[in-house]
Amino acid sequence: MLPAPAKRVLSIAIPAIGEAYLQSLLGVVDAWFIARIGLVAVNAVGLTNIYSLTYIGVFTAVSTAVSVFLSRAVGANDAKRGRSAVWHGYVIALVLSLILSAASVLFAVPLLHIMGAYGELEATALPYFCVVLGISPLIALFTTQSAAFRATGDTKTPLKVALEMNAVHVVLDYILIFGVGWISGFGLAGAAWAMVLARLYAFLRLWWKSRSVGAICLRKEDFTWRPSVLVEMVTFAVPAAAERLSMRLGQVIYFGMIVRMGINVYATHTIAGTLTVFASTVGAGFATAAIVTIGQAIGGKDISAVQAYRRWSYILSAISMTVITAAICIFSPWIGLLFSDNQQVIQLLIIVLAIDTISQPFLASTLVDTSAIQAGGNSKYPMIVTTIGIWGIRTLGVYFFAWYQGWGLPAVWASIAADNVLRAVLFARYRRRRRAVGSM
Repeated sequence: MLPAPAKRVLSIAIPAIGEAYLQSLLGVVDAWFIARIGLVAVNAVGLTNIYSLTYIGVFTAVSTAVSVFLSRAVGANDAKRGRSAVWHGYVIALVLSLILSAASVLFAVPLLHIMGAYGELEATALPYFCVVLGISPLIALFTTQSAAFRATGDTKTPLKVALEMNAVHVVLDYILIFGVGWISGFGLAGAAWAMVLARLYAFLRLWWKSRSVGAICLRKEDFTWRPSVLVEMVTFAVPAAAERLSMRLGQVIYFGMIVRMGINVYATHTIAGTLTVFASTVGAGFATAAIVTIGQAIGGKDISAVQAYRRWSYILSAISMTVITAAICIFSPWIGLLFSDNQQVIQLLIIVLAIDTISQPFLASTLVDTSAIQAGGNSKYPMIVTTIGIWGIRTLGVYFFAWYQGWGLPAVWASIAADNVLRAVLFARYRRRRRAVGSM
């Protein structure tokens, strides 16, 4: 029998994992359908996803601030402060997303050039890029809405909405990409619009459901500025956003190097990234459980529960992520055929997935510990650790070993694994220093 803290972690993590899986399926379904068009189209989606994930990283930083402040308010039974955190989170997320959306559309071509996309790849990616990144406000608000539900301990509602969103997306994806009956298919542009409509549906559904949840249902009196709450949230969110941006911008740089290694290499990297989402999503779910349970424990001044929640979040995450990645690696010769029948792609896929399997326990530590430390109110240390790992180990490693030495894609994934190891070690040192005072 699992102890009570482990059960509590699982009760929050499992629906959160399910929701994240379903959201990730938006990209997986796109990749699977678009693979029928060709590898250039797959690479066009991959390029867009790099920037999309960068933006989502910023929105996640805002939603993390909402999670921390709302979960503490819930633990302290301070409903007014909790709703204020939700309101300020919505405003911050909306402003940031509008800026990023406008910049993406206005500077789409230069942004694609940074990634090495010219000629056919640029022409193919441009329409998809503008549409998908142009709906950033919908993604930002939906991310913040989901975080608000989860901070109250309700991870089932976002899961149900994500399930509905994916059903809508799959149907629209097929119709708008390939066409049905009198409806003509629009190819890659159809995939982009299917994503827009699915996201819009999810945003409206979650907003409607929030009206019946007292802790996050905003009232007229909640639509007021509270400078103290705003300053605290922005102060927390800025380092958290910098941490995400540091990671994603590092990816933009080394992804550009991978693009220049050839279509087959980048296609393999894109497919591997799509498949490994299934493991990293589990880690994200347990990270969500860590931030909610630890935040509520701190709000309720139950400090003795903090370490237990962190420990079980990590143990369950590390085991699950390793098993999932190992299974994907074992079956990758057959799974890879769903995306491509190119044998070079399949062989490279097996190698990089084997490397990634080894790194999963360390990746679990970086995900869970980042959330645990942020739940304790410290968003600066994860930012520092991520910056060191991404730029000092991962990006530099990709440049020197994969690009300069010419060791290719296996060296890319080995550099990623080395980054995860370093960050896991640095987080472990942080925990040892803090254990004496029972704080993360």
